[in-house]
Amino acid sequence: MTSPTPTVTEPSPTPMPPRVARLSPAPVLGILAGAAVAAIALGATAGPQLQTVSSVWSGDETLAESILTLPGGLDGFRSLSVAEIGPDGAVFAGLGDADPAHPGAPGPDTVFELGSITKTFTGALFADAIERGEVTADDRLAQHLPELEGTAAGDVTLASLSQHSSGLPGLGATASEGAVSSLLLNENAYAASTTAQLVADAAIAPVDPDQGVVYSNFAVSLLGTALAEAAGADDYAALLSARLTEPLGMEHTVIAATAEEVPSDAVPGFLLNGTPAPRWWGEGYLPAGSSTFTTASDLVIWAQANLDGTAPGAAALDPTAGMGPEGEIGWGWITSPSFDGAGTQTWHNGGTAGFRTILTMDREAGTAFIALSNTVATVDYVAVSYIAGVPIPGPAEPYLLLGWGVFGIAVLLGAGALVRALRAKALLPSISDLVWALAALLLLWHSGPWFAVSGWLWGIALAPSLAAVGLLALRGRSLPFLPARRRWLWWPTAAIGLVAAVGVVFLW
Repeated sequence: MTSPTPTVTEPSPTPMPPRVARLSPAPVLGILAGAAVAAIALGATAGPQLQTVSSVWSGDETLAESILTLPGGLDGFRSLSVAEIGPDGAVFAGLGDADPAHPGAPGPDTVFELGSITKTFTGALFADAIERGEVTADDRLAQHLPELEGTAAGDVTLASLSQHSSGLPGLGATASEGAVSSLLLNENAYAASTTAQLVADAAIAPVDPDQGVVYSNFAVSLLGTALAEAAGADDYAALLSARLTEPLGMEHTVIAATAEEVPSDAVPGFLLNGTPAPRWWGEGYLPAGSSTFTTASDLVIWAQANLDGTAPGAAALDPTAGMGPEGEIGWGWITSPSFDGAGTQTWHNGGTAGFRTILTMDREAGTAFIALSNTVATVDYVAVSYIAGVPIPGPAEPYLLLGWGVFGIAVLLGAGALVRALRAKALLPSISDLVWALAALLLLWHSGPWFAVSGWLWGIALAPSLAAVGLLALRGRSLPFLPARRRWLWWPTAAIGLVAAVGVVFLW
C-alpha cells in the first residue's frame, strides 16, 4: 500500500512595507532655501520687535538731542517724554513714536501711566492730614479702619505703612493671585482688588515685625484708604482730587478705578517684545499707583511745587527713617546719594505692565529731571545717563542668558524636526517634533533676546521647522501615519508637546 503524497502548502509572501519615496537634491534644496527666505521675511515684518526710539522728536531741541545721543543707546524704549527743571523754569522734549496708530513724538500733555510715583501723592496726603490734625504718624491702622481691630495689620502704625517697614507683605492675597495671572496671561493684576477686598486681605495678612524694609504696595494702599476715611472723603480718588491735583492745577492727572475711567488718549504700553501690555485699573491699589495717568507737564507742576515748598504736604519730602544701606525715606519720597555723586537726590520711580517712569529732584539746587516711557525697559538708566554722563547699560546677564538660551532651544528643536522630516518613515514622529518646535518658537516670541535684536532672529529659528513642513507636504502621500515600532511613544509625546504649545500661548 502506497502512502498518500503530502500536500505542500506554499508559504504566503511576507508583506513589504510601503516604499518611501526619496527626494532628489534639487527639490530639497529648493524647499530649504524657500523656507529660509520666507521665515526670515516673516520674522522681520511680523515677528517680535526690537523697540528703539526713532529720530522723531518734539519740544526743546537741545534736550531732545541730549537724550537721543546718550551713550549706550535707547534700545528697549519706544518713546520718551522728558522734562528738566532748572533755575529758569522747565523744558520738555518728546522722542520717538509713542503710539503706532498715531505716529509722532509725545508732547508735554501726552498721557502716560505713572505707576509708583503715585506713592509721593499718598505721602503728601499723609503729611497734609497730619498738619490738619486728622491723623498722627503713630496712629494704629485700626483707628481709621475699624474692620481691622483685633488683627495683626490693625496694630501697625501709619508711619510704618509709608516707610515700608510695617511687616506686611508686598501685596495682599488677592493681588498676589492677580500678579501671577498678570505674569502668565498678560492681564490686569489689580482688577479684582476693590477697596473692600483690600481691607479683607489685610484682616488675614501676616505681619512680620522683624522683616525690615520690604517695599509694599499693600501697605501704601492701606495708608491711602485710611487717609480717605480719616478725611471723610468718599474714596481715595476724591481725596486726591480735592487736596492735591485740583489745587495744583494738575488737570491731566487721573486715576482709574474702572476700565471706563482710563483716559482714551493715553498712549499704549508695550512689553519687551513689542506686544501691547494690558491696562491696569482697579480701586484697591490706587494709592500705590496701580492705575494713575498723567503727563510730563503735570509732573513738572508737582516737582516745582515740592521744590519751592508750596505743594500740599511738602513735609513728606523730609526723611523719617532709613531705607537700605545708603538711603532714607520720608512719607513716600526716597532720599539717596545723587546719580552723579554730588550731594543727594529726592526721588521715586514707577512701573506698570507696559510703562516705566522716574522723577528725581535736587532740592538744594532747585532742579529736577522727569522721564516717562511706554515700554518695560528701565527708564531710570536714562536719568542716570543724562545726569551722570555714564552709558545706558545693556540688559542684565540673566536676561541675556534666558533670551539666547530660548533661541538656542528653538533652533535645536526645529533642526531636529527638519532632520527627521528628511529621513521620516512615518508622519506621527515628525508631527510630534513639529509640535515641540512650535512650543519653543512661541516661547522664543515671548522670552527671546528682543532687547538686542529684532524679529528676523525669530525667523531664523522658524526656518528649519518651516522647511520640515514643506518636506512632509512633499513626501506625505508616500508615508504611513503611524510608525512600525514604538507607536505607543509618539501619541503621548505629541500630546504633551501640544499642551506645552497651548500653555505658552497664554504667556502672550
